[in-house]
Amino acid sequence: MEEQVEERVERSQGPEGSDGPKEWYGARTFYQWATWETRPYEERVVLFRARSLDEAIELAERESAAYAREGGFDVLDMVQVYRISDGEETVGEGTEVFSKLHALDLTANEFLDRYDSGPAHTQVVE
Repeated sequence: MEEQVEERVERSQGPEGSDGPKEWYGARTFYQWATWETRPYEERVVLFRARSLDEAIELAERESAAYAREGGFDVLDMVQVYRISDGEETVGEGTEVFSKLHALDLTANEFLDRYDSGPAHTQVVE
């Protein structure tokens, strides 16, 4: 069984200086839509440039609160931040913006079934 994580803010490794150059970070945040009957959950990954992991978390928390306020969503109490580059690398097509390893004793199909949470709400724009 997957261990329960007590710490609500997961932090990836990254430099901690506040005076250094800005680096690229991906921040994964979570919401519950209060206005839909089924109250679906949403997870987002948003890019930020920050001088440290702590600064990236602060930026993500502020952006997350604004996004939730504008959309009428409830913010769930977890932010996962991932350092993408050292600031000198180009971020563009094909750049990995988030990664998380899952150490679970499951077959591939069991793993996919666990993380395929049912029908997704998608929007097609023509």
